[in-house]
Amino acid sequence: MKSTPSSVTFTNSTSPEMEAGVTAEPLRALRRGLTRADGFGLYVAVVKTPAQRNQLIKLLQEALPATLLQTVALRPDTTDILDAVLNQLGGQIPGPIMVVGLEEVLSTDAPYSPILQSLNLRRPDWPKLIHQPVVFWVPEYLLGLLGRAAPDFLDWRSDTLHFPDVEPTQLEALQSATWDGGLDTRMPVAARLERIKELQSRIIANENSHDPVIRSTVIGWLNELGLHLHLLGRTQEAMDCFEKCVSLAREIGDRHGEGAALGNLGIAHRRLGDVSQAIGFYEQQLVVVREIGDRRGESRALGNLGNIHIVLGNVRQAMELIKKALLIYQAIGDRRGEGNALDNFGNAHATMGDWHKAIEFYEQALVIAREIGDRCEEGNALGNLGIAHRNLGDARKAIEFYGQQLVIAREIGDRRGEGNALGCLGSAHRNLGDARKAIEFYGQQLVIAREIGDRRGEGNALGCLGSAHATLGDMHKAMEFYELALVIAREIGDRRGEGNALGNLGVAHSELGDARKAIEFYDQVLVIAHEIGDRRGEGGSLWNSALALDSLGDRTEAITRAAAALAIFESIEAPYAANIRATLAEWRTPQPFTAAGPADLPKP
Repeated sequence: MKSTPSSVTFTNSTSPEMEAGVTAEPLRALRRGLTRADGFGLYVAVVKTPAQRNQLIKLLQEALPATLLQTVALRPDTTDILDAVLNQLGGQIPGPIMVVGLEEVLSTDAPYSPILQSLNLRRPDWPKLIHQPVVFWVPEYLLGLLGRAAPDFLDWRSDTLHFPDVEPTQLEALQSATWDGGLDTRMPVAARLERIKELQSRIIANENSHDPVIRSTVIGWLNELGLHLHLLGRTQEAMDCFEKCVSLAREIGDRHGEGAALGNLGIAHRRLGDVSQAIGFYEQQLVVVREIGDRRGESRALGNLGNIHIVLGNVRQAMELIKKALLIYQAIGDRRGEGNALDNFGNAHATMGDWHKAIEFYEQALVIAREIGDRCEEGNALGNLGIAHRNLGDARKAIEFYGQQLVIAREIGDRRGEGNALGCLGSAHRNLGDARKAIEFYGQQLVIAREIGDRRGEGNALGCLGSAHATLGDMHKAMEFYELALVIAREIGDRRGEGNALGNLGVAHSELGDARKAIEFYDQVLVIAHEIGDRRGEGGSLWNSALALDSLGDRTEAITRAAAALAIFESIEAPYAANIRATLAEWRTPQPFTAAGPADLPKP
């Protein structure tokens, strides 16, 4: 049955981004159709010129990096389009087919068209022989002839998409609206802000529509808007968008939209340190995508769950989930997803302290990011390589990687990424003994976090400033920053950030000689870590309190807590276990000894 395109309201604008946005809608609709197609499907794309057609096909391919689009060009001597498709592709049809060149074989003046009559008569053969969606790209002046000469064939079309005439430079703005479901990390910040305004106006204009097609389109806009806001650090606004997506998707039965929004909600909650909520959304996402057979969505949900388990210290479980995700990405040819999975494998090995193995995975992820032009993931991989080299003691090498990460973040307008790179540069300079230089970088990180409203990033920057002042020996100044970080963490419900701030306050009091006060803070960290399932945090707080107790002369309780910490670190295969095991052996030896100093552990 022929579908009738629904009317969607757009706002007027004279900017190139907005004009291109009108073209983006049919392109996004076509992308959605090709993504969701199960077997044969027919689409007619109406264009103004062959040059515009070629550019749109190129953009469509960029929007579907894991899908191979195959173009079949009709020649003047073509007599049967189905035969031309089968002959040119040689029976190998792994992806959607773009049929072009119909204007080369048709004449608008001819009263009879054998090629279109053949198209009409062979209508039943297409779904039997072609198990992929097919897009006929036709100039506007031939659409009427196609409808008159092959009406039965066109009755099977899923949609007819009309592309307005825009300049080639304006078409490039479409990349933002098509890349991987609406978020192109290569987009300059000015264009991203313009896109946000455009999406907001479209949503307002269409949010009360009862047309299911329009409502489905609004879901796509909301998800894209949330992704843009999330990248800019406006996490709460992004979460509002994703929540609206879930609600609307469930109303109209859009399972694909529901699954995507659930995954994005998980990412946002993880950003705020709410691990339990994040896991809940990821698990809901996994159920949805498996029910609808969305393999790419399944791999993303598995990867997201793997990331959470890395954070929690459950490295073996994390690696099992990431491996499943990687196998799916490789099976469906999703290079971007494959790169993400390799990056996650690197993170898992980093958690276990195997930095050399982590570097191997980060380097593989970097190669893929550069191959597919994913600037955001390229920056992430460079940042991770910097972290790995810094932990191996090569802070100067780390600074090189962080510098490259910073350049990319600024180029694509990733303000949060820019802040992260500046913070990492600060930490590297602190490792080199230049705490004052570190404070400069942390200060820049703090400014950005406040500019984009990234409260969690603000808290992180304040904590880093505290650590830098502690390095300079100014513990009271350090505690001022830690207390500010603690206030923010509690305001936004960031339990992990709260634990970090409390742990840092405990260390500061310990350095000032107030071990009892330090233990009070460590015990609060222990409660939080247990509540959020942070095994590594539990182990760290137990170990720090063991050191404080030993400094007070309570060797018995110190041994009890150290043993509990050791059991946790051994269970999650953390690299700190060996250090604790050695100290425990020393403490249990009945001979005089000097109490151990703070171990080289990450502070909770």
